[in-house]
Amino acid sequence: MEHENAALMHRVDEALRTGDFPGFLAMHADDVVMHVPGTGPLAGDHVGREGIAALFQEELSMLDGPPEMVPLDALGSDDHAASIMMQRMHRNGHDYEGLQVVVARVRDGHLAEVWFRPQDQVAFDDFFA
Repeated sequence: MEHENAALMHRVDEALRTGDFPGFLAMHADDVVMHVPGTGPLAGDHVGREGIAALFQEELSMLDGPPEMVPLDALGSDDHAASIMMQRMHRNGHDYEGLQVVVARVRDGHLAEVWFRPQDQVAFDDFFA
């Protein structure tokens, strides 16, 4: 039987994959903090649903089209959820493809804190440089 937080992460991934951004945001706590590592323009701590919306809008403005997210697996425990996915993006004639791990702390059925970890941080930063 799938853990409820793994099921939550499946729903989050599906909303993002299908472009249901309002549904995606609704699965995050009001005071969520999303940590994006690296040295690129998207790096930093993004606070609240508004901060996440601004982050994703910034990312979309830099890409030739929406990123492709291919969920591979989701995991869950009582306090956390995780997703492993393949991410593909196109920007100014350049392509990026890499595994990405997303780990989240879950509170009251919502993602309360989220950490992204690309497979190759340098390649991810270089893509957005």
